[in-house]
Amino acid sequence: MEPISTLERKSLKKMVIQEIKQYIIDHQLKAGDQLPTERKFTELFGVSRSVVREALSFLENTDVIRIRQGHGAFLNESNIENLLDNFFFLWQINSGKIQEILGLRILFESSAIDEIVKANRREDLNDLKKLVEESEQATTPDEFREADILFHKLLLQATNNGLFIQMTNMITSYFFQVQHIQITHEEYRIIVDEHRSIIEALLNGDADEAKGLLTKHIKNIRV
Repeated sequence: MEPISTLERKSLKKMVIQEIKQYIIDHQLKAGDQLPTERKFTELFGVSRSVVREALSFLENTDVIRIRQGHGAFLNESNIENLLDNFFFLWQINSGKIQEILGLRILFESSAIDEIVKANRREDLNDLKKLVEESEQATTPDEFREADILFHKLLLQATNNGLFIQMTNMITSYFFQVQHIQITHEEYRIIVDEHRSIIEALLNGDADEAKGLLTKHIKNIRV
C-alpha cells in the first residue's frame, strides 16, 4: 500500500472533523457530555487512530471540546469569544480601522435597545439606572473607563440573548482594548449624563430616542 500523501491526510482530517461534529448533532450531545473514544471513532469512520487524534486536537484547539488525559473528550459550553478574538486580531493586523468597530457597536447596541423596549425589561433597566447612579462615585481614569464598559455590557445583557451577548460583549471589550481610551473627569461627567439619558428613554419605552442618544454617545468617543 502506498503511503498517504499530505494532501490526502489533510482531507481525511477535515472529513473526520465534520463527521465528529455530525455525530455530536445526531446524538444530541450537550455541554459536558463525553464523546466516544478514539478507538470508537476509528471504527466508525474507517480511518487511522492518528487521523482521529488530529481531528480531536483541532476541535480542542477551537474550543469545541476539551480533552482530559485519561478520561476522554467532552463537549464544551458554547463560547464565541475565542473565535471573535482571532477574527479581530487578523482584522487589526490587516489594517482594520477603529471606526469600523464603532459602526458595529452602534449597530448591535441599537438592536439591543429595540429588543429591550420590546420585552419591557423593567428590572434590568432599573438595575442599569442604579449602576449609573453608583458610577458617579468613580474618581480615577481607570474607574471611569471600567464604569463606561460595564454600562454597555449590562445594556447588552438586558437582551437576555446568550449568543447576542457573547458577540456584542466581545466587540465592546475589543474596542476598549485596542483603543486604550483615556477619559478625563470632565468627559466622564458628560458620559454619566448620557448614560442617564439613555436609561430614561428606555424606561419611557422610547426606542428611537434611546437609539439616537446612544449613537451620539458612541460617536462622541475620541478615536
